[in-house]
Amino acid sequence: MISSKLKTYFLIINLLISIIAFTSFVHAADCSDGTCGDSVTPDETNTGKTPDSITGDEVDPESSGGEGIGGTAIDDNDKGPDVGTDTGTGGGTITNVVVGVNWQGIVSKASIFAGVGGTLGALAGGDNGEMWGSISGAVGGAVAGLLEPQLGTVGALAVGAGVGGLIFILTYVKSSIEVVEFQCLPWQAPIGGEDCELCQEFEGCSEYTCKSLGQACAIINPGTEEQKCIWQNPHDVNSPLISFKEVNKDLIYKPDNNIRPPATGVVINHKSQECIKAFTPLKFRFETSEPAQCKVDYNLTKGFEEMSYYVSGNSLFDYNHTEELSLPGPDALNVIAPELKNDGSYTLFIRCQDANGNYNQDAYSVSFCVEKGPDTTPPKIVNINIPSGNPVLYDQINLDLEVYVNEPSECKWDREDTDYENMDNNMDCDKNVWEMNNENVYTCRANLTGMENRKENKYYFRCKDQPWKEEGDRNTNAQSYLYTVSGTQPLNIISITPFDEKISGATDVIPIFLEVKTDNGYENGESLCYYHISEPVYEQDYILFSETKSNVHTQRQDLAQGEYTYYIKCVDLGGNTVYNTTTFTIETDRNPPLVIRTYKESGQLKIITTEESECTYSTKDCNFEIEQGISMTTFDSKSHTSEWITNQNYFIRCKDEFENQPYPNTCSIVLRAADLREDTGVIIL
Repeated sequence: MISSKLKTYFLIINLLISIIAFTSFVHAADCSDGTCGDSVTPDETNTGKTPDSITGDEVDPESSGGEGIGGTAIDDNDKGPDVGTDTGTGGGTITNVVVGVNWQGIVSKASIFAGVGGTLGALAGGDNGEMWGSISGAVGGAVAGLLEPQLGTVGALAVGAGVGGLIFILTYVKSSIEVVEFQCLPWQAPIGGEDCELCQEFEGCSEYTCKSLGQACAIINPGTEEQKCIWQNPHDVNSPLISFKEVNKDLIYKPDNNIRPPATGVVINHKSQECIKAFTPLKFRFETSEPAQCKVDYNLTKGFEEMSYYVSGNSLFDYNHTEELSLPGPDALNVIAPELKNDGSYTLFIRCQDANGNYNQDAYSVSFCVEKGPDTTPPKIVNINIPSGNPVLYDQINLDLEVYVNEPSECKWDREDTDYENMDNNMDCDKNVWEMNNENVYTCRANLTGMENRKENKYYFRCKDQPWKEEGDRNTNAQSYLYTVSGTQPLNIISITPFDEKISGATDVIPIFLEVKTDNGYENGESLCYYHISEPVYEQDYILFSETKSNVHTQRQDLAQGEYTYYIKCVDLGGNTVYNTTTFTIETDRNPPLVIRTYKESGQLKIITTEESECTYSTKDCNFEIEQGISMTTFDSKSHTSEWITNQNYFIRCKDEFENQPYPNTCSIVLRAADLREDTGVIIL
């Protein structure tokens, strides 16, 4: 809109400049022989004599530099005249044009055209139609006044009227408000069951396929060879029965005795008065005798399909149905839409339809009234899209917020708790009654600024209702709504395990446990952590840890042998995000430990194994379980000792931490203790 207006302004300026230039050109053409304006005739100039009559004061030849009347200079040494360049002579310059313009005629025509244009603009309506009609008329009148000496009165008036009309057309804008309502509802199968039998034509007639063919379709003999899809109760002609069950607190309901049977309904009243307060929630629940979908309307329609709204915006078939709404009082409604002439009395008409398309022909009615008196209650902030106390991103200095008010209002915010009038920052609010959202409240949008890290930031909200009324008739919050935002600090990953290590196991697939510890950010590192086994292309590729939403996060992974790099992302409630990676290797170990050395040390038998292991022995044979053998002592799981008994056999079996061990009835090593005779060097067996 602003761009269009600016273009129009430039058009008007260029048009006036063009017309002035055109007038100058025409004037220059008329003066090309030097016979325009107030200059004297050639005969008078040639004689060097003063005319018999002079319209102005006499000119002193000495003071005028020897020039004659009209700017003609007389040279005593020259018998012929020199034609000067004084403004009185015709030269066709802009100065000549401006001096020669009939300004009185231009102003007169501009005034007349402005009055006519303003009247026509007011009749045409539109946005500022009267103002733009006056401007267009004034410009057209000015154009007519400028062009009248060249085009004549009729031609100039025609051109002026055309210019004014063109400008008005270019600037004319007539805006209107049209409320468009749309609903996103789940798909529902067709009413009835005429197509149920078609299910048998499919290779597999599942319950899902059956029920998708009609609301009244059902599977019989499930799980057998005779499983079929049929139309259940095809001869059902009874509509669902509606039973009113409850209404929200502070309200009561009773049967409506003013309705003529067979129609039924209820009347809802406030407990302490007859009518419900304006802009307060009205919520009621009713049940149907069979699964049904229900519609509601303010108008009594002929049938179910003609009704406007599904109850609670839900088209599903169910037994329980709940409707919630909030209505303006007649005082507000009649100001906004006086043509409705609302007295505050409402009746909602309800119809419910079963799977076979049967619905109650006589609509069930719910009647109530809304308080008629002037609104004396200040507006109420009922909710905010981001709850108070929530954290924000580190270094975030502003926050876009939606504040929900129970009635159309104007709202402000400030960093100090002060009166509404003294608050510095305005919210952008929905001020029309019909701008209620699906939660029956009105939205105000604010951009909170000046947030600080690592501290609680306080903001104060206040609202004033009824924007359409005079200031003295409006209600303002006497107390502020306190809203807080928690500033945060960067989130850190303190540790990741496993990290740059080798993990071994005895199976093809080895379980490992990723563990991530976080700190700082919001609430000492409380966050959600995600992982990906390769570098993710998109943020949504990350997978949430199975155990998270704290400052310790774990995830089990069953991995085959190989090297792995995991990409980790953690995000706290304020939006602080931290990334890291970890790399580790998985190895599969299926070999039992080997005994690589045996000897006697300090009077004990000692063996050394290739890896950490558990060793036991038997003095009989190798056919024993390691857990049942005689344990050998160890301090590092690689060096194992036992009592030295000469001439005793040691059948030793060992296993590692992954339960790798020799085959049954097989030993890791078999030893026999023997002493060496010092004098002969012979081993005594």
